[in-house]
Amino acid sequence: MAFSKFRIYIIVQVVLIATTSLLFFWTLDQEYMLITSSSLVILWVLQLIYLIWYLQRVNRDIIKFITAIKYDDVSISFHNKQKIDKAFVNLYKELNQIIQNISEVRSDKESEHQYFQNTVKHIGIGILAFDENGKIEICNDAVLNLLKLNRLNNINDVNNTQIGLADKFKNIKPGNNKLIKLNIDSEIIQLSVKAAKFKIKSREIRLLSLQNIKTEIDQSEVDAWQKLIRVLTHEIMNSVSPIKLLSGSLIEMFEENNKIKTIEEIDNTTIKNSVLGLKTIRKRSDGLSNFVATYKSLTQLPRPTFKELDVCSMFKHMDTLLKNDLSEKGIEFKYYCETSLLIHADEKLIEQVLINLIKNSSEALSEVTNPKITLSAELLNEQVQIKISDNGPGMNPEMIDNIFIPFFTTKEKGSGIGLSLSRQIMHVHGGNISVKSEPCKGSTFILSF
Repeated sequence: MAFSKFRIYIIVQVVLIATTSLLFFWTLDQEYMLITSSSLVILWVLQLIYLIWYLQRVNRDIIKFITAIKYDDVSISFHNKQKIDKAFVNLYKELNQIIQNISEVRSDKESEHQYFQNTVKHIGIGILAFDENGKIEICNDAVLNLLKLNRLNNINDVNNTQIGLADKFKNIKPGNNKLIKLNIDSEIIQLSVKAAKFKIKSREIRLLSLQNIKTEIDQSEVDAWQKLIRVLTHEIMNSVSPIKLLSGSLIEMFEENNKIKTIEEIDNTTIKNSVLGLKTIRKRSDGLSNFVATYKSLTQLPRPTFKELDVCSMFKHMDTLLKNDLSEKGIEFKYYCETSLLIHADEKLIEQVLINLIKNSSEALSEVTNPKITLSAELLNEQVQIKISDNGPGMNPEMIDNIFIPFFTTKEKGSGIGLSLSRQIMHVHGGNISVKSEPCKGSTFILSF
């Protein structure tokens, strides 16, 4: 509305100037109107000057408004001091309304920013953000408390806590978790650090979340040790109890009232039973020795030799190695792989993990109709994931919770170290192994690199 009136006013001014010009040329033909012609010239010049002033006035106020918006200045206001030109009154009213709206939006944004800052400040998890130059954008109190620092201006300042910590933070890939062990003032801290990356106005920002999980790790270790001790106790007692009973029986055969029997009191039956008992003791002793040897192999993992491995090529090797054996058992084996998937790993150790998992799946499929095992790989969240899936009977939650415990097994002749060994191998590769399974819905083991 304001600009419509302004346009009408300009048109009126132009029409008046044009009319004055026409009158001037008309008076030139009239000899007796020389003074009138001079007056028209003066009027025409004054009209031009006024029009230029009027336009400059609008232009000056528009530039003032745009400059204020450019520099985020919402303190200015426009007033028509003469209060004569209604076009300017309406124009200033519209400009003031725009400034007010911007001020309200700015106030809302400031409130949201303060809310965000307070939320980040009081959250229990450490939040740390820095740009490509290392300048700290966000740092809450939890970060300072975890790292025992008073303030952080640059990411390199975290080296005051531990030398090389800044590089560890910078090298965490977006979407990945990394466990960092710190020794601060003789206190051990286990930091779980997760990274994310995003851009703000062409600036690359890296966001880290830091959490001390030492308590959780300690509790997990205690739980793991308790489970392991239960299994070890069970296995050892299975061997020691028969040995104890048999040795007692043998003593009774050759001793009576705490006195050793004479040769005349020992018959062939006693000798035969003694030999049988000694053989049983030897068998149980061999079993206990094998158990200790198995435990030794579990604790002495060979040092890995890392190199770039093509996952698809490794799958082809697995297919060549295992397909005939699986076919003889009536198991359908297939593999799928995205092209150019590479992992940094020890080939022999990873193949050992795959063989263990495929073997476990084949044993679980012994009573399944149309048994199938699928080996697949994909790139997910910058992680290479290898999956071994079967259509077997699956597992209940309690079994899933125990399958990675050393010596835990549901198989009659199983050693119970295959999955535990596989987890150790994945651990030295900086990855992990997990399982998804439900009763009657099969199982899927996932290797994440």
